[in-house]
Amino acid sequence: MKARHWTWLPATALILFAGCAQQDAAYEEAAADVAEAVVVDYAAFETALDAVQDAYIAGYDAGDAAALAGLFADDGMMSPPLSPALDKAGIEAMYGEMFGAGASGALEVMREGYLLSGDEAVGWGSFAVTMTGPDGEPVTATGRYGSVMKKDMDGNWKLFRHMFNYEVPPPGFGQAM
Repeated sequence: MKARHWTWLPATALILFAGCAQQDAAYEEAAADVAEAVVVDYAAFETALDAVQDAYIAGYDAGDAAALAGLFADDGMMSPPLSPALDKAGIEAMYGEMFGAGASGALEVMREGYLLSGDEAVGWGSFAVTMTGPDGEPVTATGRYGSVMKKDMDGNWKLFRHMFNYEVPPPGFGQAM
């Protein structure tokens, strides 16, 4: 009788090992699917980032406050120097006042780096704006920027948080008017 009790052990072990082998195969298949999903097309991301940057430059150079504000997410904000944080409407108003007062020029942006994490990205770099100074001569203001971008529901990259500062401010910057 003892011999019969031990006969179930090899059969049970065989069933357990077969089940483990099926789980291992399922795990490996799931891991391969995740690995494929994690592959990032950095060239496509850089192209999208360049498109936002080019649109920002075009909007600035054209003095188009609405176009600049349109590059921000609905809940986007900007922190310009010597100013409180601005929501999307505040961004449009700030640029509208600035361009209305004649403060426009040629913007050049030099992106130095970015980090990408899923549907969010951080970028940073420097900029230079060449404009006409109070004496009619060209002047250049330079500074640094940092931006957080995120994809909207349609998969388009939008500015979520943006801040900049001046290393060389424009003439009269920070002076009481």
